[in-house]
Amino acid sequence: MDEKNKFYEYEFKELLDEKVKQKLMFDQLLLASPFAVAILDTDQKIVSINDNFTKLFQYTFSETEGKLIGSLVSSNESENQIDKNLEIIYQGQIVQQEVKRRRKDGKLVDVELVGYPVLYRETIIGVYIIYIDISHKLRDSLTGLYNRNYFIESVDKHIKSYDETDEMFSVIVIDIEGFKNINDTLGHIIGDRFLIEIKKRLNFVLDDSYIVSRIDGDEFAVLINNANRNLLLNLSELILNVLSKPYIISKTEIYLNFNVGISTFPKDGTNSENLIRFADAAMHQAKMKSNDRISFYINEISEKIEQKFFLANYLFSAISNNELSIKYQPIFDINDKAIVGAEALLRWDNAVLGQVPPERFIPVAEKTGLIISMGEWVLKEVCNQIKLWESKGFDLIPISINISVKQLENINFAKAAIEIMKNNHITPEFIEFEITESVSSGDITRIVKNIKELKRYGIKISMDDFGTGFSSLGQLDLFELDKLKIDKIFIDDFVQVYKRQKLVKSIIAMAKSLNLVTVAEGIETSEQLSHLRGLGCQLGQGFIFSKPLTVEEIEEFFKKDGK
Repeated sequence: MDEKNKFYEYEFKELLDEKVKQKLMFDQLLLASPFAVAILDTDQKIVSINDNFTKLFQYTFSETEGKLIGSLVSSNESENQIDKNLEIIYQGQIVQQEVKRRRKDGKLVDVELVGYPVLYRETIIGVYIIYIDISHKLRDSLTGLYNRNYFIESVDKHIKSYDETDEMFSVIVIDIEGFKNINDTLGHIIGDRFLIEIKKRLNFVLDDSYIVSRIDGDEFAVLINNANRNLLLNLSELILNVLSKPYIISKTEIYLNFNVGISTFPKDGTNSENLIRFADAAMHQAKMKSNDRISFYINEISEKIEQKFFLANYLFSAISNNELSIKYQPIFDINDKAIVGAEALLRWDNAVLGQVPPERFIPVAEKTGLIISMGEWVLKEVCNQIKLWESKGFDLIPISINISVKQLENINFAKAAIEIMKNNHITPEFIEFEITESVSSGDITRIVKNIKELKRYGIKISMDDFGTGFSSLGQLDLFELDKLKIDKIFIDDFVQVYKRQKLVKSIIAMAKSLNLVTVAEGIETSEQLSHLRGLGCQLGQGFIFSKPLTVEEIEEFFKKDGK
């Protein structure tokens, strides 16, 4: 063999060795990849797969060889996308995106797809596709449902595709009412078992065409490709029916209530934040209704929420901005009209909102917890005012201060209140606390403990708005009351309505039998006053005597009354 042929033979052998080496490296890359890999030929048919492809999609090589990739792993909604992806790859471009693909058993899995062309001498001879399982990143660790981030991303994708599809969709938010009580009383392990059982029931009702997510500790959300009101209502009723059936936990049958809120794109909102927030707002609206567990979002709900938000926002700085004040409404002896006390009434005047009525800001203060600091401010202010009146030589009268359930549930409330009074040198005979019948719904143990401590110090306790709640005689004794204040609603028309007279008479008689003083609220006419005097009511409050007064105005009363 001449030198020239020897050279060509050597070069050809080196070339073959290089190709064999590349093929071996390529095969090793395929087999050793930690991800699912499929190699396609120019007809989109599978040439090879690795073991991780089998683990992820449950297909063996014999089941996939020569098959179109789309016929095996596409979901109904992703089939067109597979064709688009392959078309792009066969044009020489790399594709990388998060998609859904279907396993052999029909279950959808969330994967990151990376696809790129296989080139030989600048010619595409096939496609290399990698599937990276990302489902663990998108799932709630406890229930296995989608997490909040994935749900938001899914809503965003639906919004982006609206321009192409014109497909409206809806967000359903589901809340477990009272779930905190389960965690507090039965423990978090039992609570977790509840959540897992709820997930199972949701999966029983909702198939893979819905995106079901746990978006908060006790809230779930569903993304549905439909905006038909009747269909949404029927689906929500089905969900509630399944979820509301009794749960058997540790051989105990437990019932839970659920509430549903619904928002629809694009009618109710055009971004994921608003759609989820408005569905959540509608759910809270449903929670407030006694006869309906399902609520569709309407603009009025958003307006109420925004009003409460702005109200709370301004209320946070009400004390530091000196926006709070106190008015005093005198309490009179019904027989001689002598002033025997006064009720401290909190007022709020904001530069933006103007004068905000107590019925608007007190519930917000209670919900946000601001009632604790506001209550302390009121007590300190009243104590300061009593000291000023004493320095001016006025005869002092007891001042009644309203106390909320939230304050009484604070384990240190009585101790803090007594400390404030001691620091201001105010004796207990000049401070009275008014509670309402709603204390019955609070933490009775803590409430009674606080009341007993206040009573031991010598502070009197009144029950305000008596008759509008559900207090039992046993609770009247439990709270060691000194006074009953008959609510204005019973006084308004009791002169004209005989049944109201009988009711007020019964309250006064009961109070006397328990050695309680009665105070009638909202007295406005001489006829009401005369009837109450005849029934034996001792004290009164209302416009016939006086409206709520500023400090200067009530001091004029003191002067006239010889105080």
